[in-house]
Amino acid sequence: MGPSSSELISAVGHPLRRRILHAYLDGALECASARELAEALDQRVGQVAYHLKTLAKSNVLRPVQRRDREQAQEDHCCWALDVEATWLRLVLEVWVEPDLAG
Repeated sequence: MGPSSSELISAVGHPLRRRILHAYLDGALECASARELAEALDQRVGQVAYHLKTLAKSNVLRPVQRRDREQAQEDHCCWALDVEATWLRLVLEVWVEPDLAG
């Protein structure tokens, strides 16, 4: 079961989590590891991993096993969206004004 509206809003309350989710919604990612996201967002791997786990606890992302065995050994799993993209876009639009004002 996906997150409630209030859980989703709470989960996207952090700017880095919103950047992570925008990376998925922009179509650049379907499934990515913490390392891949950290490189794409120019962030530390540990910081990105923390926020990925937070998004997973809120049922926004889900861990997925890699199909490519070489990458599976390097990155144990990747993360994929676990919510409807349209719903997530609507929630993220709420945050556009605060992000621009800051």
